[in-house]
Amino acid sequence: MVCLATRMTTRVAGLATILLAAPTLAAEAEPLIARGNEPSFLISIGEDEVVLQMPLDGITFRSSNVTRSTVDGHPRIEVSAGGNTLDVTIEQHLCADTMTGMPFPVAVRAEFNGQKLNGCGGSTFTAIEGGWRVIALEGKPLPDGTIATIAFEAPDKVSGKSGCNRYFGAFKLDAERLAIGPLGATRMACPPDEMEIERRFLDLAARVTRATPGENGRLKLMTGDDEAMLLDRAD
Repeated sequence: MVCLATRMTTRVAGLATILLAAPTLAAEAEPLIARGNEPSFLISIGEDEVVLQMPLDGITFRSSNVTRSTVDGHPRIEVSAGGNTLDVTIEQHLCADTMTGMPFPVAVRAEFNGQKLNGCGGSTFTAIEGGWRVIALEGKPLPDGTIATIAFEAPDKVSGKSGCNRYFGAFKLDAERLAIGPLGATRMACPPDEMEIERRFLDLAARVTRATPGENGRLKLMTGDDEAMLLDRAD
């Protein structure tokens, strides 16, 4: 799990490197896609071109006149063409989509000709990938000494400890939903309090419908509008 968590941290750090690299160094990188609502926009930051689309406003802006820098530790991209300017700042922390609540690995703060555009960038999988430890179920902290974990690994594998036994299975993820299961598990007997935690964990995992960022880099797994689990990155 530590390995998976490290992989996630490395991937986000690598994103910053790509965003700041000269085009010749980023030739193998896929574009960073950022989206936002109110107003609706999509920004594609590629190796040698940045494209902004605002379909409801009939705007498509593209330019290869790109300047990369760092402001307060955040990658910044400045683009200009034909009297238009686009400034994009990437903040490397979990970001919640304003319509679905789903998590993305970075927040995007942009400004196009003076109009502010706020949204999220990257993929939902990158935001949840790796190892997490469960610190609360339905708002109640786990008892001292009880360990429950969850790890999401590409392309669709999930595994961890449910309080007593090890479990394994699959998950499904898109831009709007997260579903966990079906799950299999070992069948070791544990003290009654650990078995009760396991029962609650597995029941809640089966009912998860989405994820959303919590405070301080934590992740919430939700059942509808209710918080099922609060997760923190595995050390």
